[in-house]
Amino acid sequence: MSEEIRRPVPPPPFHPLSAFVTIVLDGFFAIFEVLDPLLMFVTSGVIGLLGFIAVTMVQRHIAKDEWGAAIAKGIVMGIVAGVPYPVVGTAVGTPLLVWSGLHQWIKLPPPKVQDKLPPPEG
Repeated sequence: MSEEIRRPVPPPPFHPLSAFVTIVLDGFFAIFEVLDPLLMFVTSGVIGLLGFIAVTMVQRHIAKDEWGAAIAKGIVMGIVAGVPYPVVGTAVGTPLLVWSGLHQWIKLPPPKVQDKLPPPEG
């Protein structure tokens, strides 16, 4: 009796770690904006590059995407993380992280129902 399990939540396009890295890198902008707002342009490029590298490596080696797809996803999330305001990466990363969590949670198998054991004799 093989029943196909219906998954109402499709798999997310990004690995959860990619979304998490984007949120964390986005949080670094708050630190740099407070210290020196003029560094914003330098940190924007550096954090965007770090986001690109991190997401590309996660997608390639953990999510097992092909290089082309991993690089494309790295570029998108690197740009999102590199936007010089600490809101954009969080606004994009959080829904992706929630989507990943919902997908994992919903695809968990239901708990196994144990057969009733006869009462012990005695």
